[in-house]
Amino acid sequence: MWRSEPVARTPLTHREREVLHLVTGGLSNDEIAARLAISRRTVEAHLRTLFRKTGVTRRAQLAALSERDQIVAEPSWSEPQSAGNGPAVPLPQHLDSADCERQLRSYAAAMRGLVDRQFPLFEERVEITVLVGEQDGQDIVVERRWTTPKPYLVYRILGPIGAWTEALPFEPEDLALACEVNGQDVQVDVHPVRDVDGRPLVMILFQPGLQTDTEWVLRYRSPKLWNPLRSSGRDTLRWATATRDQRHQPTISELTLKVVFPAAWTRELVTEQSNLGVIETERLPTGQTQVTWLHRAPVAGAYHWVLQGSRGD
Repeated sequence: MWRSEPVARTPLTHREREVLHLVTGGLSNDEIAARLAISRRTVEAHLRTLFRKTGVTRRAQLAALSERDQIVAEPSWSEPQSAGNGPAVPLPQHLDSADCERQLRSYAAAMRGLVDRQFPLFEERVEITVLVGEQDGQDIVVERRWTTPKPYLVYRILGPIGAWTEALPFEPEDLALACEVNGQDVQVDVHPVRDVDGRPLVMILFQPGLQTDTEWVLRYRSPKLWNPLRSSGRDTLRWATATRDQRHQPTISELTLKVVFPAAWTRELVTEQSNLGVIETERLPTGQTQVTWLHRAPVAGAYHWVLQGSRGD
């Protein structure tokens, strides 16, 4: 039997309903991206998911479904959600506040244990490249790592570089994560998750696990990362060698930070507040300026860089 109107069988997430509401209001993809502070690419991904979940193929049909209230909202249970496109896993509805608190503590302990257990299992060189976009939505981070397992490594958990705060919430899809292993037949699964305080983490699973020296690359977008630099000409970047609370010694033998400024900018400058490392500046064939900071004996704790730059106009 045919239905005259398609009905969404899979509930929509909160963000998908936000996109749906703006589509119904007649906003373009660029306008939706600006309104929600996400990239156009992320908006397009949400639309593809909306079309898949509802069974329609046009924006006008989405609007018609919304007007008839035939789209189901995802239940408002607490995070975490699944990292992929599948539905979220609800917390049992009978949990009281004490039960929720116990589950949160259990989750926090499990995540802390996973983070802690990885550090004795590897050493590595790290090269971080941050590309400063001409405008918000174009800031990209590339983390290249040369990892030596001790003796076997099946996962890594990292804190991505970003500007996430309570005012600038973390949305996993905004990262547009991509990860690959160079020169080896190793499959990689990447999952954005949150720690117990809501801050982003990236869990990387290697299959099979790493047994020899391995080069791998993690790429992601970082919304609003360099907005202060674009508006004021000055910004800071902090990066921990192990964990944010500095409870581990670094397993890094060499650390490089590369900052790529837009071609039209002038007075590009990067300094480390403790005057660690050596710095080189070069003009790339693209016209962009790359400032490279290198430290061959990383210290325990966190680095604090100051970036300066301005448009040439």
